[in-house]
Amino acid sequence: MKMRFSINIVTGFYLLVCGSSININVITTGNRTMYNTHDYGVDVKKISSILFRVKGCMDGRINLFDGPDFSTAKSAIVLLGGWDNRKCLMAPCSGCSTTYSPWYPFLDCNEMRPMWINWTGRLLSVGHGEYVGEQMFIFTDEQRDFDVQYLAVGSSYNHVFDWEFDDKPGNFFERVVPNGWSTRQMLSSLTSNSRFKCIKSCQGRISCRSISYQSTTNICQLYFERSRSVDIDPDNTWETWIEINV
Repeated sequence: MKMRFSINIVTGFYLLVCGSSININVITTGNRTMYNTHDYGVDVKKISSILFRVKGCMDGRINLFDGPDFSTAKSAIVLLGGWDNRKCLMAPCSGCSTTYSPWYPFLDCNEMRPMWINWTGRLLSVGHGEYVGEQMFIFTDEQRDFDVQYLAVGSSYNHVFDWEFDDKPGNFFERVVPNGWSTRQMLSSLTSNSRFKCIKSCQGRISCRSISYQSTTNICQLYFERSRSVDIDPDNTWETWIEINV
């Protein structure tokens, strides 16, 4: 198990996860047996997207369910690396149409590939990388007819897959748009050599709820209150982040 930090993007907003987490690995043995990630400590009931890392040759499967009995629950399906690792498909509900991706080698037999799946609202999308919303390779505008309560992973035929998830979502900070610095009441100003360390400084103070950071000067400004878009003085050299509960 490894210790990680990660940066996520969810539905157009940037989320920075600060803190350590222990990675959870789920090994699936094929033959379309689906493994409920909730049994391993990955709870998706209060989130609408998740980052994961996957290693496998072809035909990885992700299912979203509205209940713990997978034989009767409503579901959405995603197939990763079908057709000899050349194509993906998804169907957001049992009666929905199937969407196919372009041809591309999505999986790797020997290395973990970072990916994400997003089910915000009633839509569904999947992509590469550690930024939810970027490098999207398959999506559908057709809406699900259920709320996601469980996520399961598996693989087809006799293909063994290694799926890796973070055990806790962490302490999240959401980036406020547009770029700029906050005009809210400042708690203090200090120097920090990264945005991450600036946010960690905010986490270390009970009264801190947001930060503005300028990478060109390493200035880190801490604020008593959460900043809003209307509080931002536009400036492309600054980013403002607020603490949120997820």
